[in-house]
Amino acid sequence: LGAMDEVSEEMGKGEYGELVHRVLERFHAQHPHVSALPEDDALQALRECTDSVFAPAVADNFLATGWRLRWEKRLRASLAWQRTREAEGWRWEQAETRVGRELPLAHGGSIELYGRIDRIDGRANGASRAALYDYKTQSAKAVRDRLADDVQLPAYALMHGSAVQAAYVALDDDQIAAVAAAEDEEALNESAALQGERMAAAFDAMHAGVPL
Repeated sequence: LGAMDEVSEEMGKGEYGELVHRVLERFHAQHPHVSALPEDDALQALRECTDSVFAPAVADNFLATGWRLRWEKRLRASLAWQRTREAEGWRWEQAETRVGRELPLAHGGSIELYGRIDRIDGRANGASRAALYDYKTQSAKAVRDRLADDVQLPAYALMHGSAVQAAYVALDDDQIAAVAAAEDEEALNESAALQGERMAAAFDAMHAGVPL
């Protein structure tokens, strides 16, 4: 266990990430089809959401202004990435969606794996296909560097049950990029199934009294 953090009056990276999540959730809920908006109108709408979400943090601590300015540099890139997704046939559908999956155990009981997905997109043609996204206020390189050990996105795919894509959206570069958890749908489903098997095996072992 690490030592307790000292109390800081400054806004940290984690708080900044939470605010950006709220900005994007609010904006896409109001404008699920960004391509239908003129570019200037979309940018203005995203700026208004940014101002309203960051306002309480800035009022509480003026140093939060620096984080707001950092995010404002990414607004155009975020809208450009969204338009690209829509051109590929995807539409924003949900944000902060709770999902869960019951996993049977060897002794007859079960456990529930649950979580909350930042964003779920669906196909514009109404097909029952889903893409899962987790926002990261990091560079694409930083996300890729730890992707080999990642379990979060495969677990989300397992809990959702019908995802064809799962990716991190890296928000800290001049160009927004999605870093996929797997090469294709088959690889994603295989990784998701393995996460479920590993979770059940760990709890089966603990139930049998195997030391940690």
